[in-house]
Amino acid sequence: MSATTDTAIEPASGTAASRRAAPRRRLAAMRQRLLHFAMLTLAGLLLAGIVHIVTVLRVPALASRDAATAYAGLGLNGHAELVTPPPAGLPAMLDADADSVAAVCSYDLAAGPIRIAARTGSLPLGLTVHRRGGGVAYAITDRAAIRGVLEFVVMTQEQLDDRLAREEDGETSRELRVVSPAAQGLVVARVMVRRAPDRGEAIALATGVACGLAD
Repeated sequence: MSATTDTAIEPASGTAASRRAAPRRRLAAMRQRLLHFAMLTLAGLLLAGIVHIVTVLRVPALASRDAATAYAGLGLNGHAELVTPPPAGLPAMLDADADSVAAVCSYDLAAGPIRIAARTGSLPLGLTVHRRGGGVAYAITDRAAIRGVLEFVVMTQEQLDDRLAREEDGETSRELRVVSPAAQGLVVARVMVRRAPDRGEAIALATGVACGLAD
C-alpha cells in the first residue's frame, strides 16, 4: 500500500516542477526572439543607410543620363526629331516601345516660352513634357485635340506671372499654359503603331510636331 502511494506522488511532484519551469522557458524564448528582431532591425537600418549613401553619391551620374539631358541638342530646328531608333551616338529611350514611334524637342525657357503644336491623325498620339533631371511635368493625348490640333505653351512660373500681369482685366486667354518646374526640358511626341504599314504615318505625325518660341 505504501509503495503504491509513493509511486502516485512522484509524478505529481514532477508536474509541479515542470509548471514552475515553464514561465522561465517562455521568458527565455521571448528574450531570444526580441534579440533576433533587434539584430534584424539593426541590419535593415545599416543596409538602408548604405543604400542611401550610394544613391546620393550616384545622383549626379543618374541626372546626367536623363532623357532631357541626353537629347538636349535635338529639336532646335523648330520640329521634333526622331529618336526611335536613336540618332548616332545617343542612347535609346529607357521606355522605348517597338510598337510606337517617338520624336523629341528640347527646350530652354531662358529665351522665352515655347509653343508646341501637333496635328493629329488616325494613329494615337501623346505628348509629354519632361523636366531636365527627370520627371514628367505634363502629359496630354490626341483626345484633347481641338479641330485636329494639340497646342500648348510651356513656360516657367515667372513667365506665367508676367503674362498674367500684362493681360487686361477681364481678358480671357484661350491658350493652354504648362508650367515647367525647370528652365530646361524635353517634349516627347509618341505615336502608337497599330500595323507595320502604319509606321510611315507614325513617323510623319511625330516629326511634324512644331516647337518654337511663343509670340
